[in-house]
Amino acid sequence: MPTPKKIEVVEDIATKIKESSAVYFSDYLGLNVTQINDLRSRLFKDNVKMQVVKNTLIQIALKNAGYEVEKDEFLNGSTALVYSNDPVAPAKILHEFKKEMKDLEKPDVKALIFEGEFCDKSKVAEIAALPSRDELLSKFMATIISPMQKVVGCLQSPMRDLAAVLKSLEETKQ
Repeated sequence: MPTPKKIEVVEDIATKIKESSAVYFSDYLGLNVTQINDLRSRLFKDNVKMQVVKNTLIQIALKNAGYEVEKDEFLNGSTALVYSNDPVAPAKILHEFKKEMKDLEKPDVKALIFEGEFCDKSKVAEIAALPSRDELLSKFMATIISPMQKVVGCLQSPMRDLAAVLKSLEETKQ
């Protein structure tokens, strides 16, 4: 018989899964408390949430969120859910942290939901290589501003040329 607390946890997880653009299912077993706290603080800086939940509750929450998965697919062992509205930030953080923990090879992403689709763990490195949202926006703005700056430069060029001619004419008359 499910308790009200577990029902609330399942509903909360299902809501987070639906609202997040990326959900990473990660194995954290083997990391000590200091390492997990370090990982959590890195995730927190980028507004990414990490939650450890029982696999059975995750499976029920996934079903409530509209995903049919078998428990044996990736919901075995210890599982931490990593949620974010920026799908690239958690991949970058988890990938970088795993590089630093090369002797443990943890945290290991078991699977992920990226923009509503299930992906296997091989996609994490590809996603981590993508530029972040802020980087893409800055590149986009630079691309938009560049032609405008050229137009302004072209419009100002005759004025500068005229000013230079008048200045040299003034200097020759003196």
